[in-house]
Amino acid sequence: MKSGTEGFLKDRITKKPVFLTGLQCHNSSAGTELMDRTLQAVKLYGGNLLEAPVYWCEVEPEEGIYDLSSVERLLQQAGDAGIYLIPLWFGASKNGMYTYAPEYVKRNPSVYRRVKDGRGRTTESLSAGCRATLERDKRAFEKVMEFLAKKDTRGTVIAVQVENEVGYVHTDRDYSDESEQEYRGDVPGYLSSVRIAECGTDDNGSGTWKERFGQYSAEAFSAWQQAVYIQEMIGAGKRKLDIPYLMNISIEVNEYEEPGHCYISGGPVARVLDIWKKTATSVTLFGPDIYVQAERDYRKACEKYARTDNPLFIPESCISGVGAGLNIMIAAADYNAIGICCFGAESAVEGGRLLPEAEEVAVSMRAVSALAPLLILNRGNGKVHAVTQAEFATWQHIMTEKYHILAHFLNQEKQKRGYFGSRINLYAEENRKHLERRGRCLIIEGHPDEFFVAGCGVCIEFRRRPDITEENVYEYFSSSMCTQAQFLSIEEGHFEGERWVCDYKRNGDEAYGPVYVHDGGAVRIRLDNTSDDPAEKRGTGDRQPD
Repeated sequence: MKSGTEGFLKDRITKKPVFLTGLQCHNSSAGTELMDRTLQAVKLYGGNLLEAPVYWCEVEPEEGIYDLSSVERLLQQAGDAGIYLIPLWFGASKNGMYTYAPEYVKRNPSVYRRVKDGRGRTTESLSAGCRATLERDKRAFEKVMEFLAKKDTRGTVIAVQVENEVGYVHTDRDYSDESEQEYRGDVPGYLSSVRIAECGTDDNGSGTWKERFGQYSAEAFSAWQQAVYIQEMIGAGKRKLDIPYLMNISIEVNEYEEPGHCYISGGPVARVLDIWKKTATSVTLFGPDIYVQAERDYRKACEKYARTDNPLFIPESCISGVGAGLNIMIAAADYNAIGICCFGAESAVEGGRLLPEAEEVAVSMRAVSALAPLLILNRGNGKVHAVTQAEFATWQHIMTEKYHILAHFLNQEKQKRGYFGSRINLYAEENRKHLERRGRCLIIEGHPDEFFVAGCGVCIEFRRRPDITEENVYEYFSSSMCTQAQFLSIEEGHFEGERWVCDYKRNGDEAYGPVYVHDGGAVRIRLDNTSDDPAEKRGTGDRQPD
């Protein structure tokens, strides 16, 4: 089996790659009693990761006075729950604003400079070009990394996110006198090869920001300012804790896609990602926060950020919704995602149970988690397939080298004539959700004639494809006895590392007809393709259905 392990974040103790699935708590929940609900939700989603903020204003409540107790508590909670942790540094920029900066920073705008828009009005963003802000932010971040390096003996922290959706709000760049002077200077030479296709820049790679990047010069300059800032932040962190450092992105796939209007300007969006790549070279991954549910827009976002030099890691997405549930399958199979997380964990749980709207996403995340070892091993080799029920669809076809696979969606009326093969009584009222849910699953090819499936609302049929030398293809397909693949075994189970463990063997009535998948659980299917009788394969009438 071809290994596709490149690009994955790794367990710091075992050094093995990890497919990350998890949840992020709400912005103000870290350190409160709401974290119990957050951790409960991670488990109900089948996740292995918690994303939670660390607040600059709590770490350094007064200038030069540091309190790491909130960091220690967060590390303890994730470690005790047996899941990974990505601390999110809410420092100078949280969604482009200075919300989580300490009061001494907020009260001293003459020292910690704020961004001005084109009319000279002060915005809610701290300028990335302000040295005083960078030094204070960097010092506090360094303290946190030093603390984690000493305290995280279990390897709970798998990566660190620096700031949160950096950039400038309500403006395309900082128009303060200090930044204006920089903007009118020449673009750094190391960016000479960077192009922004939309604005038809010159080919010599020299000149001012306006000359080089035309109508997007303001955004390009803002991106460079932010990237310089982040590169210094990570440099300080790495000196204390050598770990992957991530950036999350307020993406541009939104309305008419203009910086400062539709999204935060200066963040590492696709248009200026190459500027970030060449400037903030210590960033391990740039992850898009994808909240769009329409498949068209979701695919557009994935295509922009799933690059050969940037594996797709989604740090934030919708916690609920049918579209979000289907899109998880698309990211994992079609864009080789290495991790998928959702935002707002506490909103998914009520009374110890998942809310119905949350279950639409949770069942997909459980399916991805169930097959995570195979997603790692098969990344990018074409053996991972997503089945997602488009509107009005009754089935979906997938073709492999040896088989036609037909996925039938259970919520279609004609599928309700019988459910042979399902170990769940789909006629029972308590199982109605299995028939109403929009169908989706992952299908992964294992060894020859072996498939792993996980999802919900789907039943799968396998039909042999004719050999290339077969002449009478019509007769071949006219005999269901010869074309419907027979099963060697059907097993429900789970993975322990890369080893499959069978929990339940389906046979008899539970293995008659198509293979059903429910609730995100994993099923292993081994097909019997051992016959050497050409008449049996051709369907010449020598054998008839019982």
